[in-house]
Amino acid sequence: MTKVLTPRGWKILIKRPKVKEQTKGGILLPDQIKEAESYMSITATVVALGSVCYRDRDTGEPWKSGPWCYVGDTVIVPKFTQFKMEIDNEEYRFINDDEVIAVVHDPDAIKVFT
Repeated sequence: MTKVLTPRGWKILIKRPKVKEQTKGGILLPDQIKEAESYMSITATVVALGSVCYRDRDTGEPWKSGPWCYVGDTVIVPKFTQFKMEIDNEEYRFINDDEVIAVVHDPDAIKVFT
């Protein structure tokens, strides 16, 4: 994937999860449920980090607290981001490094409430 897109500056490239087509028990989900799940999804996988992510904007020094996330992490991000694209039927987005809300250690445990 990073061969197609490389984030620059403070941008992080994330990949949104695919919407499940059926339940664990094998029941096919109706389009309305799949659409709602896609709309409400707030988790994503970090694909790539820009070269100055988690660095001070003025000095370029790394943040004292260190990076909030790394490539491969599952993170919680805002529902709405500006830069969305689809490549090979996968949804990707760019976010700023300070938009990561949390790192998720068990993505299957996350449930979204409206």
